[in-house]
Amino acid sequence: MTAGALISVGVGAVVIDPGEVLAVLSRRLGVSFGPEPSFQASAVLWEIRLPRILLGIVVGGVLGATGAGLQGLMRNPLADPQLLGIGPGASVGAVLALVVLADGTSSAIAGGTLGAIGTVVFVRRLADDPSPTPTRLILSGIALGAVLSAWVGFLVFSIGRNAVPPIEFWLLGSLTGATWRVLTGTAVICGLAVIALISNARSLDVLALGESEASHLGVDVEQVRTVALFAIAVGIGAAVGAAGVIGFVGLLVPHLARRLVGPAHAILIAASAIIGALFVTLADAVARTMASPVEIPVGLLTAAVGGPYFLWLIRRGVRTP
Repeated sequence: MTAGALISVGVGAVVIDPGEVLAVLSRRLGVSFGPEPSFQASAVLWEIRLPRILLGIVVGGVLGATGAGLQGLMRNPLADPQLLGIGPGASVGAVLALVVLADGTSSAIAGGTLGAIGTVVFVRRLADDPSPTPTRLILSGIALGAVLSAWVGFLVFSIGRNAVPPIEFWLLGSLTGATWRVLTGTAVICGLAVIALISNARSLDVLALGESEASHLGVDVEQVRTVALFAIAVGIGAAVGAAGVIGFVGLLVPHLARRLVGPAHAILIAASAIIGALFVTLADAVARTMASPVEIPVGLLTAAVGGPYFLWLIRRGVRTP
């Protein structure tokens, strides 16, 4: 992942060679290394590239980790944030915040997080009547997600043509709003979400046996479900607010991680975070360079890669967590 970040930080509309990258970073850390870097290289690297790449690592990491947690919680290998309506709910909250507060990405993060949490609360209420089950959660999430997706389209359509292009670009997945302030807030929120999931990893392992079996083994199924869903909502909401909708990461990455490290959730969630971070970072590097100086939304690339790979997984047979 470090190698991928170093490669990514040097490519783009302005190409910075590895020696100059190391020179800029070393001087920011108070150590002189190599020749004096140019002002342009220093500004581009420190103010634009580095926050963007680190944000990609954070967003990709939380998307991968929450995807693994959600698949384990639902005991469904096809579960992802879009399926439960969490992604559309975060999008509605983020778009509303962008329009009403007009404070850029910072307001979108807050709106996305609140929208995702609100969606989970509403889905839980729908699924709890008469009794909560993974199937009822998924069906309720699909129905609510369809309604929320329609609301996203309505909001974008009603804003006006002058404002629509940047919001449409953001909805397709983009890290262009990365700043040190945005990175800090997103990293704190997403880090707490991942820690909460890993702390419940043992319970998720037991839950894979079934809810009744887990209860007999001393697991408080309702508490685990509540904590995990809340952590997933917080992580996804912050990620969507910071970078828009980057699809297929939460669905695809856990399958790859499971093939590499096995089904134990403690290591699976951590591995999914690492693979997701690497995937989004490299996808963003391609998005910045493929049609330079024009930038392609990173969400389009993750879908273009993730869709065919997921079809291949289906043909081979997807294993249940």
